[in-house]
Amino acid sequence: MFWSRPLTDAELRFVQRFFAHSLDALQPHLRLYVRRLGDTRRALSLNGGRISLPRAFFEHGDPARPLRLAHPYIAGVFAHELLHQWQRLQGQKVTREATWLQLKAACLRRDPYAYEACSESAQMLERFRRAHVEQQGQMWQDYVTAEVAGQPDGAFRDVAAFVAQPRQQSGNCSPTSV
Repeated sequence: MFWSRPLTDAELRFVQRFFAHSLDALQPHLRLYVRRLGDTRRALSLNGGRISLPRAFFEHGDPARPLRLAHPYIAGVFAHELLHQWQRLQGQKVTREATWLQLKAACLRRDPYAYEACSESAQMLERFRRAHVEQQGQMWQDYVTAEVAGQPDGAFRDVAAFVAQPRQQSGNCSPTSV
């Protein structure tokens, strides 16, 4: 029975492409799971490099096969969950913050992923640094989705460089509000 698996070579190349060496500390521990509980159409990132994805994200719906990373949406969602792993390496308490944001969103009917986009790269980086965990995840998802679709957005240039920095150089990326 399939429970989890390490990343394939193609998936590791994807991680390297978008995160450079900033996730190297997690590389041996990154594992993919199929989402079996709760909303099985959504992805989930847990401590220890565990990423659960919907069955449809894998080739032929088979979790033993590679992720369909040529599909911009799937690549973006996978990158979103990988960013949560990156955030943990920066010292953020992602699960706690995300749970609170999701509960708050359900009660107040607000989108925890919404952020204000801009066209200036330096300004986008500042917004990224101030954003909470889900907004950062959505920004990163939008960046990767556009890249994979062949429509790069220059507004994310500084964000991409920031995320790609090794941990000891990137500093803490703590959100200013939850």
